[in-house]
Amino acid sequence: MQNAEIITGADTKIMLYSWGANNEQILADNLIGLGFEVVWYDKPCRHYTRDLELAADMIPFIHKEGIEAVVSFNYFPIISMICDTCKIPYYSWVYDCPHHTLYAKHVMLSCNRIGVFDRDMVRRLEEKGVRTVRHVPLSVDVSYFEHIIQGARQEERDLYRNDISFVGSLYTDEHNYYDELLGDRERSVTDDLISRQCFCYDADLLEDAVHAGILESAGIRAQMEENGLMLGEDYLVEPEEVLKAVVLEKKVTVEERRILLHQIAERFGAQYRFALYSASDLAGYPLLQKHHKGVVDYHSQMPLVFAQSRINLNISLRSIHSGIPLRVLDIMACGGFVLTNRQPEIDEFFREDAEYVCYDSAEECLDKIDYYLRHEDKRKCIAQAGQEAVRERFGYRQGISKLFTQTSP
Repeated sequence: MQNAEIITGADTKIMLYSWGANNEQILADNLIGLGFEVVWYDKPCRHYTRDLELAADMIPFIHKEGIEAVVSFNYFPIISMICDTCKIPYYSWVYDCPHHTLYAKHVMLSCNRIGVFDRDMVRRLEEKGVRTVRHVPLSVDVSYFEHIIQGARQEERDLYRNDISFVGSLYTDEHNYYDELLGDRERSVTDDLISRQCFCYDADLLEDAVHAGILESAGIRAQMEENGLMLGEDYLVEPEEVLKAVVLEKKVTVEERRILLHQIAERFGAQYRFALYSASDLAGYPLLQKHHKGVVDYHSQMPLVFAQSRINLNISLRSIHSGIPLRVLDIMACGGFVLTNRQPEIDEFFREDAEYVCYDSAEECLDKIDYYLRHEDKRKCIAQAGQEAVRERFGYRQGISKLFTQTSP
């Protein structure tokens, strides 16, 4: 089957593998709008590369239903093996970074058509000889969010009326691999490294340190093994790459979010309404606890936060080296104003100070918050332009077309 036939053929039967990703229904609706017949499949994957139970169930299902292709958010190596056996394409659209299943050896299978939102991740995979990936930015359905926002009662909207907001994790209650893996000797080096990398966007100090062997230690490798971070023979990734993404870059993210959110609370918390929506335990951050509003549902509440907040912050995961985080697109789609750290692909696809605003340091972020809270007309103009930009350039149909028309490896 040629890729063009899948895109243009009427009633092509495609199986959507559902694992609870937020936008699966939106993806399905847009596939149907393009003429696909969508069949859902939701048996859990219990092992990314060796789930024989899943294979034993999915292969007969594919044959019985006459499935012509499989699609999923994120990449599941076991599904690519199943599709290879069934001689059908597997389209996966990756929005997590890091996403270590991309380094499974099965990524080389010719059935794979993998869209990755971070161009730098594509480059790193291609350097390992992977030819089944391509750069496909994430998409957003503006009309879906507009429907949610317009359908909300006024009292619901008022619940989320803020001057400044951030929706995201502070990673206080997840594995603290940084402390678990690194002893006092290693942290005497890395603490300074982490500090210098925070809010530094034009140099990758962590990459240089890891490749210089600064963290070579049998003790670190043993701790990685104990914590399940040595991915094993099924994967192409090196331990140093996992260490950098899962431990060091995560620690930089933790520190950047902690520092910046504290500074915002200190400078603006008394005068303006600052709201933090997070599932993280903030017991150790009493200042942030005062502004903590709990968790918001992605589909029903998050759009109201973005639409009703005068300034929406994006503080990217540092393991996202170049790509546009989904949070940025979601904010714009809801008609919200985006203030984000600098990110190469945001600069590439959007007009700075016309469709979004970015900062290169914590100090600049605070100054721009102050400026745009006092310049309402400029803020509204930028938010409106950002919404029109994602409507025109980042719709699901454009994204699906990019994903499905990639050439076979």
